[in-house]
Amino acid sequence: MNSSLLLGLTPGSLATQSVQSYLRLRLSDVAIAVIPTIEAQEVVMVNPHQLTLMPNMPSTVLGLFNHRNRVVWMIDLPQLLGFPALSFDLRQYAVVVIQVAGQLLGLAIQQVEGLSRLDPSSIQSPVGAVEASLVPYLRGCYLYDQELLLVLDSAAIANSSNLKPQVT
Repeated sequence: MNSSLLLGLTPGSLATQSVQSYLRLRLSDVAIAVIPTIEAQEVVMVNPHQLTLMPNMPSTVLGLFNHRNRVVWMIDLPQLLGFPALSFDLRQYAVVVIQVAGQLLGLAIQQVEGLSRLDPSSIQSPVGAVEASLVPYLRGCYLYDQELLLVLDSAAIANSSNLKPQVT
């Protein structure tokens, strides 16, 4: 049976739809961010004992972990964005694995809250809507059911100077 018929779609109608699927990420009690699902490789749970700590790295870098025989840097995304750091006594970290320029990066967050379908043309400039320190990491903001969603820029996060080794 044709699955497009089950969804009430006709061939080619997906191309004309303006909405895209975004993964909802809980950063703190008051902040939710979204990332296009096409940019998220997968979501995994990582136990703290699976992390290898690295010396001379900023506190936003939690360490390295092995995922599918690849080494992945894991960062505390809320802390990088200026929200409270994740607790050190977590039993597991919820991690969104993204790939930027061929490199994998794990974004540790409080939790994944599901998916939202958003119209990218309705994304607004973050300037003036959020703290200035957040702006470099955002594509914009989106008002969704009276809730301000932070639309993340994966490349800006991966290339942040706040993830580089600290020179001692």
